Amino acid sequence: MFETVLFYIFSAGAVAAAIGVITSRSSIYSALFLVTAMCMTAGLFVLLKAYLVATILVLVYAGAILVLFLFVVMMIDFKKTSFSDWGLKPAPILAVLASVLLFALTFQVIRSIEAPGFAPQAGTTAEMGRLLFGRYVLPFELTAFLLLAAVVSVVVLAKKDAK
Repeated sequence: MFETVLFYIFSAGAVAAAIGVITSRSSIYSALFLVTAMCMTAGLFVLLKAYLVATILVLVYAGAILVLFLFVVMMIDFKKTSFSDWGLKPAPILAVLASVLLFALTFQVIRSIEAPGFAPQAGTTAEMGRLLFGRYVLPFELTAFLLLAAVVSVVVLAKKDAK
């Protein structure tokens, strides 16, 4: 019973934070809402007893990458956008329709996939390490290179502004 209540609290918090990311006018508030959504999602992973995934989500994504996002956002001077022209334009309407269609197709594909039986070792840290540094070592290294490129880009942007 208690887990069900926590599930609804974490789910409602994640959905509310995700809506806050989309509707916020300030990019800094959007990033903070994104941190909240990731922490709520980590809570859902804890309820599923996937502690490693929850820890990685909080430490890596909410802790490191979003700090990098906030640093970039604070370094770049964004002008506040005004929403005085609220007329209907075809591009946003088509984007919403395409998003709904993509969601429906994705949901249909996910429902058609049969989940295999999971072995007891499927969620352990040792198994994750074997997969990460064995089978998926190339994507892992490419992700590390991408993060390094992002850090170097931030330093270059900060150095240009200092001149």
